[in-house]
Amino acid sequence: MSNVKKAAAPRRTVKRVFIGLLVMSAAWLGFRLLEPVLTWSSGWQPLPVIAAVESLPADAEFIDEDWRDLAAPAAKRMFDARAALQAPALSAAISIKGKRVWASAIGLADVASERRTTLISRFRLGSTSKAVTSVAIGTALDAGLLDLDLPAQHYVVDLASPLATITTRQAMSHTAGVRDYGLCLCFPIWEHQNRRHFADTRAALRVFERDPLLFTPGTSFDYSSYGYNVAGAVLEAATKTPLLDYLQRAVFDPLEMTHSGGDLSDTPVVERATFYEVEDGNYKPAFRVDNSIRWPSGGLLSTPSDMAILGNVMISERLLSQATRERLLTPQRLADGSANPQGYALGWRYSDQKKLFDGTLTTSIIHHNGTAVGSTSYFAALPEFDLVISVMMNKGQENLDALAPQAMALVELFVAEQRRRGAAGQDSKSAQPK
Repeated sequence: MSNVKKAAAPRRTVKRVFIGLLVMSAAWLGFRLLEPVLTWSSGWQPLPVIAAVESLPADAEFIDEDWRDLAAPAAKRMFDARAALQAPALSAAISIKGKRVWASAIGLADVASERRTTLISRFRLGSTSKAVTSVAIGTALDAGLLDLDLPAQHYVVDLASPLATITTRQAMSHTAGVRDYGLCLCFPIWEHQNRRHFADTRAALRVFERDPLLFTPGTSFDYSSYGYNVAGAVLEAATKTPLLDYLQRAVFDPLEMTHSGGDLSDTPVVERATFYEVEDGNYKPAFRVDNSIRWPSGGLLSTPSDMAILGNVMISERLLSQATRERLLTPQRLADGSANPQGYALGWRYSDQKKLFDGTLTTSIIHHNGTAVGSTSYFAALPEFDLVISVMMNKGQENLDALAPQAMALVELFVAEQRRRGAAGQDSKSAQPK
C-alpha cells in the first residue's frame, strides 16, 4: 500500500467519527428541543377504576351540620363528575356567607403509589393564580404602596422598552399588548413547558422583555399570562419583597390559607398531587416543568378549601377595603370606551348574565379559572348567594368546557337549597298572626 493510501485511512476514520458525533449531537439536540412531542406516545397506562363508596374518610370529606342533607347528593355528583372527566383525583369546596359548608376529595393524588387525595392535597391553579395575585395587589393598593396607572418602570427601574411604559392596570387587564407564551431557543422550545429556573419574577420578564407589543397599550385586548407577570414584578418591586414571600405575608397568613404557595420544582411540597395527562381512559405523568416562569400568572398551588376562603374576600369585608374590591372587580374598558370581550377586570372576569337551572335564573358571577400542565381548576363566586366554589383535578386539559358544567351542577345543588330555605322562611313569616 502506498504512503498516500496509508495516510488517507486514518483521515477517513476521523471523518467518520466526526460525522457520527455530529449526528448524535443533532439527535440529542432535536430530542431535547422536541421532547414533549417525541415522548407523548410512550408511558401510557390504563387509568384505575375508582369505585364509589358510601362514605369517604374523614380527611377526604367535610359537611357542615346545617347542610347535612346535601352530603349524599353532593357526593354522588362528585363521583359522577370524576368518572365523566376521567380525572385521577377531583377535589371541591363550597363556602356560603364566608363559612365552608362542604368539601370533598375523591380519587388518587398519586396513581403509582395509590395515594388517595385528601382535602389538603394541593393542585396547580394555572391561571386561577391571577386571582390570588390580584388580591395581593389589592393589599398593596390599600397600603398605598402601588399606583395602578404609573408606568411599570416607576417600580421596576431597570425595565427595558417596550414593557417600561405599560401600566399595572393594563398588565392586569390584558390590554397592554404583551405577547403570550411562544417558542424559544431553550429546552424544550415551547415556553409554556418551561424547565428553566428563574430566581424571581423580575428575572422571568427577560424572556419577553424586549419583544414588540401586539398593539398600542389600552387600544385592544389580548389575554396574556406574560402581561400578568409584569404586574407581579411591579408588586415585587413596590413591596420590596419576593413575590412568594409577599403572598404568604399579605394573603395566605392573614386568611389562614395554610395549604397554598408556589409550585416549587426544586423543593418538596407537602401534599402536592402528582399531575397527569389523560386520554381515552389511559394516563401518564405530565411533562415535568418549572413554574418559576409564571408564579404571578399561573405558578401557584392551592386546595379548594383555601380558595373558597380567598373567593370570600371579594364578596365580604375581609382583608380588602370596599373601594379596592370594586376597583379589582370592575371590567376594564378600552381606550375608545368599548368593553373588552371577556368582561375582564383586574385579575377577575365578571358577568351579570350567568344562567342557572336551564336558564330560569340569571345572576352575577366573578370568576377566574385555570389550566396548567397536568392540572385544571374552576373558581367562582356568586355574590347574590354569598357562595364561592372551587374545583380542581390533577388532569390537564386545554379548556374548561368539561369542568365548568360539573362545577355548576354542585353550585345549583346548594343554591336550590338556599332558595328553598328562603321560600320556607317567607312562608313561615306570612303564616304568623299579625
